[in-house]
Amino acid sequence: MADLSLRDRIIQRLLAASDAKLTAADVDEATSLRQDLDISSLILITLASELEDELEIEIDDEELGRIQTIGDLFKAIEGKKRQNRQA
Repeated sequence: MADLSLRDRIIQRLLAASDAKLTAADVDEATSLRQDLDISSLILITLASELEDELEIEIDDEELGRIQTIGDLFKAIEGKKRQNRQA
């Protein structure tokens, strides 16, 4: 799982980009990016690009398309970080 500070930062970014009236306390692993947070594909691509630069990872378009929930996003990030450590 993503470290707490990274997790909190990502959730805050998502909430800031969202029109949903949710707080960080309302968000969990099953929170849908599109349905619950109303995050558009463009916003998700922008966030992924920022995270790629910040964390020195690469999330390809196919993988990005499979990310549906916050949990999926954190799993993708952790997987990429793990791959970088092994390389």
